[in-house]
Amino acid sequence: MKPLTKPVRWGVIGCGQIAVDKTIPALLAAAGARLVAIADVLPARRALALELAARAGRADVRAHDSAEALLADSGVDAVYIALPTGLHAGAVQAAARAGKAILCEKPLGRSTTEVAAMVEAARRHDVPLMTGYMSRFGDVFQKAVALIRDGAIGPVTYVAGHFSYCALDCYPPGAPGGWRWTDPEGGGPLLDIGIYLAFGIREILGEHITEVWPVNCDMIAPAGAVVRDSSLACFRTARGTPGTFVTTFTNSASTLSFFGTHGSLVLDQAFRQTPGARLVCAGREVNLTLDTLADDTLPHFDNYRREFEHFSAALAAGGPWRPSPEDVLADARLLDALGASLAAVPVTPA
Repeated sequence: MKPLTKPVRWGVIGCGQIAVDKTIPALLAAAGARLVAIADVLPARRALALELAARAGRADVRAHDSAEALLADSGVDAVYIALPTGLHAGAVQAAARAGKAILCEKPLGRSTTEVAAMVEAARRHDVPLMTGYMSRFGDVFQKAVALIRDGAIGPVTYVAGHFSYCALDCYPPGAPGGWRWTDPEGGGPLLDIGIYLAFGIREILGEHITEVWPVNCDMIAPAGAVVRDSSLACFRTARGTPGTFVTTFTNSASTLSFFGTHGSLVLDQAFRQTPGARLVCAGREVNLTLDTLADDTLPHFDNYRREFEHFSAALAAGGPWRPSPEDVLADARLLDALGASLAAVPVTPA
């Protein structure tokens, strides 16, 4: 890739909830980045995005009524794609053909095949492609990475990940967001929230998961649901580290725990859309608690601002950026493997 001039000129494709609540405010505040254009098929959402920009003193942001029109805008260097997951593949490939650098919301695609095609399109057109794993930019998440890599709890011998929420309360069938129950390719807990555990375990542990023993089942799925509401698995990494992986629509929990020969590290609430999390590290020589959950001085879009600054700086420098397309492809392979249930093994009395 050729380095871009500063500030990187950004366009936003899709002005739904995540864009107007988090990423447009983040872009307007990000150093090294400048929002210059937005696109949405709905006039009301375009108007709301322009209003946000104007309130930040940016009345010069251009509005387009389609992604195609924004991609044809020669004043745009990079695009942020905030469309529904099922539309990511087409938008990413179109942006690659247009020669725009791309930041796409997670999950990048609905399958390994889809993700691989997007990664290949970016490579073929020499276009930078990054996936929006915003949680990785939080202070507490990054501290967890440093502690594990520095051996604060000794060699890790077991990992337990659990990330879930009550989807019937948040997104009942027929309501906005109810596609999580009815989209056989983009719905279900694995793509919606399991992706956070996938990259969280990989990044903090510094290892790829290479073997899984999955179980997918239903506990509270409503009538008409075509996806399983719970996905569980045992796993093992390339280095042999074992662990468990649980993501479900049936309860609310967010913990990622690492156990080592010299102690433990527990990360709580690290995948929220707002910054703030809790970390407790109890090691032989390190005893540390970080709790920023109640820190209301952090802007609600802070992790997204850091994400834009990271990618914009990489674009200006000619790379690198994280997560890499290769890591995102590995995450997609993992989710595909987790979605395949093994046959149940009955346990009967002797």
